Amino acid sequence: MSLVLVADDEPAVLEVLSQVVEDLGHDVLRARDGEEALGLARARHPQLVVTDHMMPRLSGVELCRRMKQEAQLKDVPVILLSAVLPQGAPEAFAFLHKPFEITDFESVIHKSLAASPEPRMAHAASPVGALGQWVAQTLQGPLETAREQLRRLECTPSVDRAALDTLAAQLQSMEAVGRHLRELAWLSSGEATLARIDTDVGQHLRDAVAAHGAHVTLEAPEEPVHAQVDPPRIRQVFDVLLANAVRQGDAEVALEISQTQLTVRVKDVGPGVAAEALAHLFTPFRMDAKGVRGPELYVASELVRLQGGALSVQSRPGEGSTFSLMLPRST
Repeated sequence: MSLVLVADDEPAVLEVLSQVVEDLGHDVLRARDGEEALGLARARHPQLVVTDHMMPRLSGVELCRRMKQEAQLKDVPVILLSAVLPQGAPEAFAFLHKPFEITDFESVIHKSLAASPEPRMAHAASPVGALGQWVAQTLQGPLETAREQLRRLECTPSVDRAALDTLAAQLQSMEAVGRHLRELAWLSSGEATLARIDTDVGQHLRDAVAAHGAHVTLEAPEEPVHAQVDPPRIRQVFDVLLANAVRQGDAEVALEISQTQLTVRVKDVGPGVAAEALAHLFTPFRMDAKGVRGPELYVASELVRLQGGALSVQSRPGEGSTFSLMLPRST
């Protein structure tokens, strides 16, 4: 029995492919897009990945490339499925052009698993990491069922649209919980690595600011500002910092550069943070006056650290907060 990760953004196709793999006697992890598949692969180390090509957030080909750049995933065979690519991609171990026969799919699964590396010995996870893996996996089935029921309700003419929007928002919140917990499990594994390439961090910052609307102002150089980063992960960090800021109201963002370092400062107009709470701001789960806060800032700080940088905060009650992200510039 092997662990197989199946990724497809079409629920019906995902279910059929997963059922075939289960009927062959293997355990299945399901992902609805490439980014979710990459997170699950990092956390669970499957012996085989089956992925569609045309998916949101991260395509199947890009998923193959990202896996090849990570030491713990580079030898995992990937079966790429596509109706638009005629011959697949060199990064994939095997390719099937849609539509295909189930018998052909079963055959390529057997062939791919025969080439798969032996299952890795699991490292002892921290309690938070072990809990994250368990909860994320447990949530997966109910969330898939809830998404399917929501899609069915959306096709009902007499449905209460306000209630439907509320359900959709709650489902997105639960999906975020599962995503954050997978991140925690991956970060606590001791094997978390990023694919760092030379890229214009300023452009990623401008894209993130534009996505958060008129509540954010940006001051940044017009010329490219390069650093060795993992582009999807640095965008994730920007999104966390901006979302945290705009919850307080308007936000000011500034990109500052020196010969050796770039600094992104995100300033909000919120109530600020007391001195005793600052020391715990980047812990996975923390308690404040509004209850238990999630691990978003902890994940962001770890992602910055893995890219050779640091994340800090300055804040006083009544004066808002300023988060500073510092990264070494490309030489």
